[in-house]
Amino acid sequence: MQGRGRPGRSGPLDGNGRRSIYQEVRRNFLSPMMLAFDTPIPFNTIGRRTESNVPGQALILLNSPFVHQQAKIWARRAIQEESDPQQRIVGLYRQAFARSPNEFEIQQAFQFMQQQANIFNVDLKTDFDNVDIWTDYCHVLFNVKEFIFLR
Repeated sequence: MQGRGRPGRSGPLDGNGRRSIYQEVRRNFLSPMMLAFDTPIPFNTIGRRTESNVPGQALILLNSPFVHQQAKIWARRAIQEESDPQQRIVGLYRQAFARSPNEFEIQQAFQFMQQQANIFNVDLKTDFDNVDIWTDYCHVLFNVKEFIFLR
């Protein structure tokens, strides 16, 4: 964001790693990501938060540097915590969806990783801990409908 009075360094991308609940809100420099997800405008009070489902939300989840950063952090943590790739996928599913993946979902995960390995010219037999591949997989999980919506 550009302009006079804009925040200097505040938020996850600048390395402070603050949660959004603790972030400062500047009325002239509202977060585009939060606006896409219906954050209330701080100019007036609001009794009930609006709900929308617009293409901008999907685009933010696909393209936001913040979302990509969080996917990489999650991937690195998963690689560090679990050495077995299948158990790593199970752990990611449990964290994202509070359930274990079924066999079809595990198979899809491995197919996706093979496709990404081909793109990155990585041999999965020798380098199954490639951060780029796991980052892309975590990014996919962020964009699954089940991750975004509560039943």
